[in-house]
Amino acid sequence: MKFPTHAFFRVVALLSLLAALAGCAGMQGPEEPGKPSAAARDQRWAEADAAWQAGRHEQSRNLYSQLMTQRSLPQDVKLLAIKRSALSALFMGDNKAALSGIEAWGAADPAAVNGWEWNYRYAQALTGLGQEDRAREHLSRLIQENRAPWLVQAEAAIDLFMRYAKTGDAARGVQVLSEVRRRGTDPAALGKMEEYLAKNLGSLPDPALSKCDALVSEAILNTFPYNLIALERARRDALTKPDKRPWLRELVDRLSRMSELADKTLPQRIMNRGLDSLAASSLAPASQVDAPAPSGHSVAVLLPLGGQFREFGGKVVKGIHAGQAELTQAGTPVEVTVIDVTQPDWLTRLQNLPPEITLVGGPMHRISLQELQNSGGIPGGRFFLVFMPTLGETLHEGVDAWRFFSSPKDEIDALLNLSLGSFGIRHYGLLRPEDRYGQAMGELFALETARLGGQVTATSIYNPADATGWDVAVQQMLQQAEAGGGFGAVFIPDDWNRSDGILPYFFHNNVQDLLIMGPQLWTEALSRAAAAKSSINIQNYRLAVCPGAWWQESDAPATRELTRVMHAEGQQPADFWVALGYDFIRMAALVGPLSPGTSPGDVSARLAQSAASLQWSMAPLSYDATGQVHQSMFLFRPSVAGPVPLDPEGFRERLNTIRSRGAVPGAAPESESAYAASREEQIGLAPLPDGQGAEGAGAGVPAPAAASPTGAPSSLVPPAPAAPQAPVPAHQPAI
Repeated sequence: MKFPTHAFFRVVALLSLLAALAGCAGMQGPEEPGKPSAAARDQRWAEADAAWQAGRHEQSRNLYSQLMTQRSLPQDVKLLAIKRSALSALFMGDNKAALSGIEAWGAADPAAVNGWEWNYRYAQALTGLGQEDRAREHLSRLIQENRAPWLVQAEAAIDLFMRYAKTGDAARGVQVLSEVRRRGTDPAALGKMEEYLAKNLGSLPDPALSKCDALVSEAILNTFPYNLIALERARRDALTKPDKRPWLRELVDRLSRMSELADKTLPQRIMNRGLDSLAASSLAPASQVDAPAPSGHSVAVLLPLGGQFREFGGKVVKGIHAGQAELTQAGTPVEVTVIDVTQPDWLTRLQNLPPEITLVGGPMHRISLQELQNSGGIPGGRFFLVFMPTLGETLHEGVDAWRFFSSPKDEIDALLNLSLGSFGIRHYGLLRPEDRYGQAMGELFALETARLGGQVTATSIYNPADATGWDVAVQQMLQQAEAGGGFGAVFIPDDWNRSDGILPYFFHNNVQDLLIMGPQLWTEALSRAAAAKSSINIQNYRLAVCPGAWWQESDAPATRELTRVMHAEGQQPADFWVALGYDFIRMAALVGPLSPGTSPGDVSARLAQSAASLQWSMAPLSYDATGQVHQSMFLFRPSVAGPVPLDPEGFRERLNTIRSRGAVPGAAPESESAYAASREEQIGLAPLPDGQGAEGAGAGVPAPAAASPTGAPSSLVPPAPAAPQAPVPAHQPAI
């Protein structure tokens, strides 16, 4: 079989030792050999094997990399070291090193290149690097060359089908399955392909399965793969719709008698026992490969280590590793199994976790959450701390699962605690885009404002794709304000780029004294602009605030420690996603083991107690008795250096000064240099908290105090704000 890349041959040339091994007779195939006695006498081998079996992939990679260079090791053991070093890198999310290692493994063991494990891991590493097209090309070539064993081609076809189906190209995926199926002649192998496909179909999100099901017609219902697609659709429908169960029984009877399935017992087994008893591939269950054997306290996390979200998942893993090292040093180690949700077998890996692992972090994307729900994994026997702003419409927070993430309500609470609670602003404008995000945020803002005693007195909606109408939208909102007596702040729930184009229309209409409030999207965009050294129109934001969940310059001990560790290890500076992993694993240690029978109320109580005890590196989370989570977010103002922690009292004075002198028609907005910067900023240092909720303050706490990065979490539901001592004068309409 042809090797897949030119780089593959470079590996052979560079690693002469591996090339020599590849030429030796009697080389083992993909099955791992037993541990020879010569290797058993090497203490490092024992340590490497123990690390591998326990799922400590960073340690096992380092040890096996050392063993690869030992001339005294038998050839089969050296081959095993090459393989395990490569897979350890893959399992810990270092896809670049994994790809090189897998190519080296193939060079050392040509027989492995004809097996499914090598090809699957090779495609997995390519996907992890964001090279999905190359992964698909590799799998397609494996099928087209028709050199590998037929069942290997069948597994490649299933993998390729799943990739196409998840991206909306179901017809192409079905075509691949049909072509490979026609080549099969061995009934046992055909039955394996059917079982593997049935299991994988169970992890398809509903929208993707619906597109597959749309290809099924009565004329082809009995043929592969349409028979199994129809069966999966019927199985899911029967789970939630009792009136659909007769159709499932009818279909199972039909497929068992009349379809072209090689294993005609498969439909009946699926109806009677579900998908749990089926295998997803020929690979050994993940618990035998890389899931840690329970030792003390163990948890798992579901993260995307490939695809478009791989950067975020990788950062969470880095934070987890930093937290693990800290916990180990403190004598409270926590083992972690990282499961990559971008791989087809991730649900199987989750299912095969040891029963002692009951606490699971993630997932962090709605599609993965839907796949998990479709598979019956949630709600189930494990307790999930989901890294998402919402659980959707069908899962109940604090009962079916919990969250370890901020919500849109947290953003709005932070803004209202400042504007309504501290500044006494009661009337608001709402200027939002005509899209789902703008509508959802706008409706939530109006509800929260009313709950806290305020009122949205002017609303305007604009087409986000048509900048020519933005000026009119601003004018319409200001005209409403003039008729209703004005408003003191405006909320613009849109991304930074569009908001940056809309704000000048306020100044064009002679309105320069409004408190401008934006979502967390602004804070994230400001951070990216600062990192890229991109300029911003700072004159538009002299009275702007936006919330955020991470402040790198916080004086909180956990933030300082995380920042120090990342710097000491030569890593990129910590950000929110790194902090998320760091805080998650340390809180998991405080929560401790949860028995499978723990009630939701007891889980919520453990989470609340642990959150209150944790030294947070990001904005603190708190849980109420029902398991609802709240994050006391920081507040920032835009600056040329990125988001700068807000000084509420200094900002109040600035707003009062501008309001007291009134908006001068035609006057230019103030520049950044017109601010009176804090003393720390003037000498190039980050502003520090003053103990009274000044610099770096967040929100989500009883007004008028603001959340300190070093303080304890606030109460979950902010109380109605007390009247401030010095209310900010109301904006006067200026049109």
